[in-house]
Parts: sequence; C-alpha cells; structure tokens
Amino acid sequence: MVSLFKEKKNVDVLICGAGPVGVFLANELAEFEINFRIIEKLEKHPEFSKALLRSFISIHGKRCQSETSRYTPRHYLIDALHEKKTMRKKHVPNVEFCMELIKYEEKDDHVIAVVKNTKNNVEEEIICQYLVGCDGVHSTVRKGINGWTFEGQTLKSSWGLADIEIDHELIKYDQITNFVVPNEGIIVLFPLGARKNTFRLVVKICDEEKKNETNDHVTHGLTNETPLPLEELQKLIDERIAPIKLELKNPVWISNFRINERIVNRYRTGRVLIAGDAAHCHSPLGGQGLNMGIQDAHNLAFKLALVIRNQAADVNKLLDSYEHERYPVGKNVIEGTGFLTKMMTGNDYFTTFIRTRVAPILFQFFPQSVFNFQNNLMQNNLHYLPGSSEILHKYKPRSGVENKLIEAGHYVQDGLLMKITSHKLHERITMFDIFRSTALKHTLILFTLNKGVTADCNPLIETLLEIYNDYKNTITPIIISYQGIVHDADVPFMPFQEEGREQHIFVERQFELHEKYGVMKEFGQQAFVLVRPDLYVASAVFEDDVDELKAFLDQYLAKADR
Repeated sequence: MVSLFKEKKNVDVLICGAGPVGVFLANELAEFEINFRIIEKLEKHPEFSKALLRSFISIHGKRCQSETSRYTPRHYLIDALHEKKTMRKKHVPNVEFCMELIKYEEKDDHVIAVVKNTKNNVEEEIICQYLVGCDGVHSTVRKGINGWTFEGQTLKSSWGLADIEIDHELIKYDQITNFVVPNEGIIVLFPLGARKNTFRLVVKICDEEKKNETNDHVTHGLTNETPLPLEELQKLIDERIAPIKLELKNPVWISNFRINERIVNRYRTGRVLIAGDAAHCHSPLGGQGLNMGIQDAHNLAFKLALVIRNQAADVNKLLDSYEHERYPVGKNVIEGTGFLTKMMTGNDYFTTFIRTRVAPILFQFFPQSVFNFQNNLMQNNLHYLPGSSEILHKYKPRSGVENKLIEAGHYVQDGLLMKITSHKLHERITMFDIFRSTALKHTLILFTLNKGVTADCNPLIETLLEIYNDYKNTITPIIISYQGIVHDADVPFMPFQEEGREQHIFVERQFELHEKYGVMKEFGQQAFVLVRPDLYVASAVFEDDVDELKAFLDQYLAKADR
C-alpha cells in the first residue's frame, strides 16, 4: 500500500527521538525560542527507565547522588517543556508520538526528512535547517549516512539488572552496597530513594565467549537477552553471598544484558548531528550514560541557536566544536568505565591481584588519587581543551607573571556577591544566580579589583561598553568590584544607564571570587572573562591583552550590525 504524503513543513531543527536527551535538547531550544519539532516512534513514553535520574540526598551527613523517583527522567523534562508552553514561549511544540523517521537527504541549505505516522501510515516531508539524532543506539539518523560508524565491542560477561525490593539489616536505603565475590564478580545495590527498600540491582551472571555483534540488539550500551526469572535471580544471589540471605521481591522489571563499548567516528555530518546513546554507549558502572547525553545536548543547543540566528562568525567552526569538545569526553568515559568494569569483574590473576591487593593500599595511602579517578569518571572535573576546540581562546599573557587566570574550557566558579542598583545597595546574590539571568547570551565579566566602576576612574569601563555595543545580541556585560570601592555617589555615573537597564554591577566584601577566577590582588591587573551559555569559559585575558579578546570575538561571534 502506497503511503500518502502530507504537505511539506519547514522547521529550524528536527529532533529525532524523545528520550531524556531529545527532550532536554527540546527544552534548551525552547529557551532560545528556536522553531523545532520533536518526533518519537513509540506510542508513548515507557513508565520506567533504566537510566537513573540523579538528585542530591543526604547520606551520613554528606550529600550523595541517587535516584529520587521511579518517575523517569524524560517525564520531568516533558513537564518542563509543557510549562514553557503554558508560559507562552514561542515555538514550543508537543512531542509527536508514533512518528518514525524513514529517511532523509541533505541539501546545500536544508535537510529533507521523510517521517511516517505509524498509526495511519501517512508520510510527511519535513524541511529543516538541522536534523539532530537523539534516537538511541539503533539511531536511524546515524544509519542514514554511509560512513557513519559505531565502533567498539561487546564484552563477554552476562549481567542481570533489576529494580526490586530488598529488606535486610545489612542493606541501607541511603547508601550504595557492594558485594565483591571471588571468581564470580560483583553485586551492586543502588538505593532508589522514592521507596525506602527499593534498589537498582546489578549482578554479574557469568562469562561468555566474546561475540562480534552488530548493534542491532544494543540498548543504552547493553545487549538485551532473555530476562532471568525472579526465582533464578534469587537462587544466584543466595549462592553468591551465603550465608547472608537477601529476599528479593516485587520487581518493577528484570533484564539481562551484555555490555557494549561503542562510540561514533564523528558527531556531525554537514547539517546532521547526533547526541546521547546514538553517539556512545558503555558499561553502566559509574552511571554516566544519561549524564553524558544531557551534556551533549547542553553543549549543542546554544551553538545551534547562534547559527540559526546568524550570530556565529563561522558556522562550520562553531558546529565542528561540538564534536571536538564532546568526542574526547565520550572516549574518556568509555575507557574509564571499561577499566572499572574489568577491575571489578575480571577473574584473571593480574586483575584479581590488583582488586584484592593493590586497590586496598591505594584507598588507604593514596586517597587523593582514588578521589581524582572517581571525579574524572563521574565527570565532576570536566573541562574542554582549548587546543582541541576552535571556539576556546588559546591565550598566554604577555607579562612574565605566572598566569593563574581561569582557563578557557573550564567550568565557572560560584561565589557570593552583592548587587548594586540605584534603589538598593546590598542585595545578596550568587554568581550562578547571575548566570541564570544571562543564560541565553554569553556573559562578559570585568573583574576590576579595586580600580573602580565608573569611566572617569577606570578606562576599562569604556572598553567593556565598546565590546558590548559590538555584540549586544550575544553578550551581556557585568562588572565585579570590591565593596569599599563603590560609593553611593557613583550610582548616577555607572555604565548602561543609557540602556534603561537594571545595573549589572556587583561587589564582594573580599577578593574571594576574584581569586577563584585567578585575578590576583598582588598582580594588580584587571581581567575579562567570557562565559558561554553552557557555563564554560570561552576566554579569559588580563587587561593588557584586551586586543586578543577582541580578535577572538571577531572570529567567534557575529557583530550586532551584521
């Protein structure tokens, strides 16, 4: 039967896949008021998710990440999208279910995507500027271009995964519990906070011969197999940890899998990009799959917005930076989780020796090294390298003084400030509060030390205004000074008054935030720090090198008069 065609429709971005990554990207594009559609071939979202949604709960006086609900991550993001719609933001569509991408073709200035409504078999052509595949490891988007490969391997171990109730005095609902069984691997219990005695159970079942698999049976880095019945799962746990008896009951779901470690050879081909599981999959140990996908979308969204709004100086350089920044992160996480999986589950002599003899010594005598490895695995110290991305400023100060400035590619630092306005002098605010108010643009910070905030006493104020006037569409300027330097008499002469805007001048009681960003009092030089919408530093220069900042901006953002 020949499918009927609806009329063609135009859109800036077509998102294929409405899992957490796709819906997160949709939320980001909605904030930027980009015209998009998001399609999903499923009839509805599954009630439960294998991806843990992480939030903070208190564990023995410390803050630890754990799942707070069986309500899936995508549901929270769908609610956020609906909220934007009720707030009458422009171009906020609903997720279109039962809509499957059939094929697509890239042209010089657009992509033609053919999608089919699986309920009535009616096909539709969507003309979009950009197509983004957030459609998982089976990605139709990735498979739609020859030469786009998903490289890696399927590991030989067979695993069990379940959300299940366990009630035992040894198992605490507010902490992760591990059992390392010699020659058998591990059993891990992650608490699911919404129900006191419900845990995510991960258990190694057995080792198998390594199989050279296609990715046809891969889901979220896991190759699906026939689920292990509850009775057999109970018997397996009993045999592993006897004489301890853990009663397993009321499973939400049980799944068997084998681990896949795969990553694409590229994240972008022309006007087509991919994110999340479509780009990478790995061992669930470390719980970074969802985090990586969300970070992909966060990195990509503002770049698409700049391009679609014609605010990028070089479109290809900007879009290429998505792959240049995210590919090394994906590669490192795959290698880190692969190493951890091998160390936790390997039965050979060397691995067993490392796990049982060397690891305890590292934990006892080199805790900082262990902490650093954990932070790297959890992406807590994630930063991008200026040498690998053309939209990160490769800066070295001309002065011979040691450069302590925060580096391009690093995540921003938080700190406490006071807001200066003509109405109120001491309204407390955090640096992250400021970034939330400027999130749709880049933020250009001038750290003035004790040099003042008016043009007559600080020539860099005019420089800041000059840059701002060149990039009004893409930059919000702010000034951070020292409390004892700003006086009531300065208020009428502060910058931005002609804009009729709320003041963007803040002070701190000590130079703590200055020092966090590397603007040292003893050095005596003011500094500019340019922060991207994803809260990574794009550039940081001392006042003597402001011409280098201007040259960088000229190659990065389009000026307001274009």
